[in-house]
Amino acid sequence: MRRPGSYSQKQLLAGHGVADLLQAAQRRGVLSHQLLAGTRLFEADLQKPQCRMDFVALRQLLANLTKVPSPELPAVIAQAILLNPQIPLCRLVLAAPTLNKALRYLWFYRQQLWPLCFPLLQWQGATLRLTLLPAVGMGQAQPLALAICQQFLLALCTARQVQGEPGRAPAAAQTLQLMSAQLAQPLPEYQRAQCRQWRQICCQQAKLLPREPGLLEWLSRQQLRRLPDWLSPDEAAALLHLHPAALKRLLAEQDCSFSQWQDTLRNQLALCWLSQPELSNRLLAARLGYSDEHNFRRAVKRWTGLLPSAFRPG
Repeated sequence: MRRPGSYSQKQLLAGHGVADLLQAAQRRGVLSHQLLAGTRLFEADLQKPQCRMDFVALRQLLANLTKVPSPELPAVIAQAILLNPQIPLCRLVLAAPTLNKALRYLWFYRQQLWPLCFPLLQWQGATLRLTLLPAVGMGQAQPLALAICQQFLLALCTARQVQGEPGRAPAAAQTLQLMSAQLAQPLPEYQRAQCRQWRQICCQQAKLLPREPGLLEWLSRQQLRRLPDWLSPDEAAALLHLHPAALKRLLAEQDCSFSQWQDTLRNQLALCWLSQPELSNRLLAARLGYSDEHNFRRAVKRWTGLLPSAFRPG
């Protein structure tokens, strides 16, 4: 079995996206050597059309960017990446016939652009709720990685004249909501030829970098299939055909632990399900593996600083 999420050994196709990260920070007065410190990267390398970098270097670069005193930096970076004419995937999602197609292309080829996050999708009536989860452990750089991804989706909606609604509470900041009618809004016919052209290029790049789920993404998807039962470390290791100590070591390489991963997943699932009024706190506690409602309320308070009732609709 091929080990999921082996980003420390494999190369990430960065394209021109990382150069946009640097340029956005440099416009705010940060020097290149400060941003690249500890990454073993040189600015000249990042200008190459098929620049590749390993996961450790990208994590360190994002950790350096978290020190830049600029709250709007994720939005600036996301806008620069989306509008970069040298990134085939960005050209594809902007030329897709509908927003629904654009999101499908982005999901299918995301390895070429931002393989650090993956979406948890949930339909609530006519509303699609899209919650971003970490695909790999990013340590202190994880909030920035998720913020850039969310801002990229918001920029994509804006470019296609669709209003996306971000999560209102701080703990739900990596959530985006879209109406089904918005997903079906078509673009002019002449863009269909452009879409086919850029899709062919993305298919060619996909052969250079096949899709492969990150370790946290793989664990999360296995866990979602087994709800309301929750995996133990031994069960997760057995699914990967690994010794529990080996799984612990792999998670440590990504600045994460098994308990941290499960806590993050419970957090995001709780925020998704609290918006459904038919799900009581008792039922949510059972789904999330808590012994009673009290422990569930206490967990939500620890995650968000608010009680579950604050996230109920109305």
